[in-house]
Amino acid sequence: MRLMIVFVLFIASLLASESRTFTDVMGKNITLPEHISRIYGSAPPITFMLYVIDGNQLVGVNFPQKNKDNANGEFFLSNYFMSLPILGGWHGNNTPNLEAIINAKPEVIVTWDTALLNEKTLADIKKLAIPALKVNIDDSKNYPDVFRYLGKVMHKEERANALASMAQTYLDELKLFVDTIPENERTKVYYAEGDKGLQTECDISFHSEPLMLAGGNLVHKCVQNSVIGMQEINFEQVMNYAPEVIIVQSELFYKTIFTDKKWQSLKAVQNKRVYLVPKTPFNWTDRPPSFMRIIGAHWITSKLYPKRYPYSIHSKVREYYKLFFGVELSDENLKTYFAL
Repeated sequence: MRLMIVFVLFIASLLASESRTFTDVMGKNITLPEHISRIYGSAPPITFMLYVIDGNQLVGVNFPQKNKDNANGEFFLSNYFMSLPILGGWHGNNTPNLEAIINAKPEVIVTWDTALLNEKTLADIKKLAIPALKVNIDDSKNYPDVFRYLGKVMHKEERANALASMAQTYLDELKLFVDTIPENERTKVYYAEGDKGLQTECDISFHSEPLMLAGGNLVHKCVQNSVIGMQEINFEQVMNYAPEVIIVQSELFYKTIFTDKKWQSLKAVQNKRVYLVPKTPFNWTDRPPSFMRIIGAHWITSKLYPKRYPYSIHSKVREYYKLFFGVELSDENLKTYFAL
């Protein structure tokens, strides 16, 4: 009997050494294998984070990598990532392919902790019987800690810590600069979405967060009440807002705004202070709202306050892309992909 007890304790200690326990953002303890090699992100912002830490551990993506909101992936992203199967995910009005996720055999699923998705995600996760960790990235200030946390999960601490360090530095620099601008001197900015430019985001929304981080006075004042956002407004509202700068998501709208007589009546258009969001390889502001918001916020700041912004946006983009994507950007690249 004594030998049996010793044997059981030995097996238990062996199993314990081959697993790890993590506490997620909700305070829930999750047991994972000691070594993770197969991981799935529940939504694009999570998947993109996992990719830049170690894309080889991913088992699938959430949507096609070639799409209207994210571009030139073939130049910036690995062949492995570009060829991953599309498993869907919990984001917007999308739903995942639960059978495909099971067949992909992830050892852990990392989910996006956001109030507008949690109930929907939890109901499906319960059906999968796969360990799931929840992280909160609605606020960009959380990115450094989330990078470090995921680095521990993936056994990529050194890489994740480097990403976290740069993210923190860029965020700190933004805050230091924006804090120098009095509230009554903040640039009025309209965030134009949709092919007609008449969809937008509330000032209190994770979709518009980079414009707020950049020190913008976002003219559409409200609170986001759906995960999709993109609130419909009319041109008269835009006229009343009288924005000094317009940040544009749709390339089609950007091509027409300067020749449309209606939009030409706006001060921002007359002064050529209309800017198209870069989307290489992931969108710099939104769709999805990923860690690219950090460099995107710097870019927006350089447009809102061109005479005050204290950094070289060219240098900022270069160093960000070198670390996050392993790409050395030339002057021609900056012009071609980001219109810098």
